[in-house]
Amino acid sequence: MNKKKVIIIGAGIAGLSAGCYLQMNGYETEIFEAHNIPGGLCTGWNRKGYFIEGCIHGLLGSNPTHPLYKLWNELIDMDKLEFVNPDIKHLYLFEDRKFTQYANLDRLQKNMLEIAPEDKKTIEEFIRDTKKFQSFQMSYDKPKEFFDFPGKIKMLKALPLVFVMKKWINVSAEDFSNRFKNPLIQSVVKHFASPILFEMFVLSEMDLKRCGYPTIGSLKFSKLFENKYLECGGNIHYKSKVSKIIIENDKAVGIILRDGEQHDANIIVSATDGKTTIYDLLDGKYTSETIKKEYKKADLNPSKIQISLGISNTFDDWPHTVKIVLPSLYTISDGSKYKSFDILIYNDVEGLAPENKTLMAIQLDTKNGEYWFTLRDKDKEKYRTEKEKIVEDLINILDRRIGGITGNIEMIDVATPATYIRYTGNWRGSIQGWANENIFKSNPFKKELPGLENFFMMGQWVEPGGGIPNVFKSGRDLAQIICKRDRKKFKVNQ
Repeated sequence: MNKKKVIIIGAGIAGLSAGCYLQMNGYETEIFEAHNIPGGLCTGWNRKGYFIEGCIHGLLGSNPTHPLYKLWNELIDMDKLEFVNPDIKHLYLFEDRKFTQYANLDRLQKNMLEIAPEDKKTIEEFIRDTKKFQSFQMSYDKPKEFFDFPGKIKMLKALPLVFVMKKWINVSAEDFSNRFKNPLIQSVVKHFASPILFEMFVLSEMDLKRCGYPTIGSLKFSKLFENKYLECGGNIHYKSKVSKIIIENDKAVGIILRDGEQHDANIIVSATDGKTTIYDLLDGKYTSETIKKEYKKADLNPSKIQISLGISNTFDDWPHTVKIVLPSLYTISDGSKYKSFDILIYNDVEGLAPENKTLMAIQLDTKNGEYWFTLRDKDKEKYRTEKEKIVEDLINILDRRIGGITGNIEMIDVATPATYIRYTGNWRGSIQGWANENIFKSNPFKKELPGLENFFMMGQWVEPGGGIPNVFKSGRDLAQIICKRDRKKFKVNQ
């Protein structure tokens, strides 16, 4: 019997994951990738002897106690990976004071109570509810599309957690900060992630040391999936940008590459940018009112401006993540305004910086990605000067707050939303698709489009909140869905 052929658009973690599992289950797959390397957004790059980390800050499921660890192990050997689990989530630097946000919840509570005994009730409520996330393990083994009645009954056991989520899901950092009396704690909480539910989830996993940073970095992590896919017999075509999906009688039957070359398949899967897929590759012919509404609303995760510095200094006394809180708003040319920004200090990971030197990354979120893409396209000189101005401003701030920067800089690299759009095609340069707020809400996106057969979407554009674990699971889930429709038992060959 001939194998069914599946074409996957995109060699990011979602595409590689789906490719691996489909190959394991007897399908013939080919992946077409516009870039010349795997990983999509899960990547990194070399600059002047430094290796710039472009993605992973923490990998959910890095510890065997988390159910995702078992799934990661289906494709990569997790036991061979080393992970860094920071003791500090953020060191907050204000103009005249600082606050250590410990990753350990008991230590964090103790620190907060010592500073703000007047806020004892609010602090203990926050820590107590954060710990409740640890009392229930989510099910990752099956797609949500497979949840039957017994599965839903099992979810009833999570009712205490559901109540916690409902309690915090609409509480912004600003709202939560107003519950505190102590001015320092109030100022710190204003800069927590919003909704507060997201901050609580991350803290709960950091406390258990289950979302560590893989010391091999993002690009090498992606290449582990590429290697597994090739071992499974898959085929990747790099520098092969897809321009159209071929449709016959409302069935996806193939793809057309930018150079006009055509490839046929029984099933087409898009693991690339959602807007490009729906409105360019498919000409907007297969939508719904929900899809139109969501894409018009464009409630996206931000893109980033990342300034990476190679510094001939060690910064041994500094934690991995520092949040600099500004005395007044800092505004950049695209109109984005910042009350604070994060500094990532890579001084304990081999391979990112030469010995006794440090890679430092400054990250600014922006939802005005198209500004940077248009500026780069229309006026490269102004694009360059705008980047230089931001670098100069931030280095001055770093020198005042941290020190040891000016005079020790060996490398400067600036990635803007134009960079993300250029290399990944992500709509507006969004690094994780739909906004974080959607993680804990009902998902309006499906893996299939109305009226179109033999076609699926996967990855961050159908899994709100994105992130490496989500897109990995999206690929695995889709392979299960395809197997079930073909009445095949889903197998994992380890």
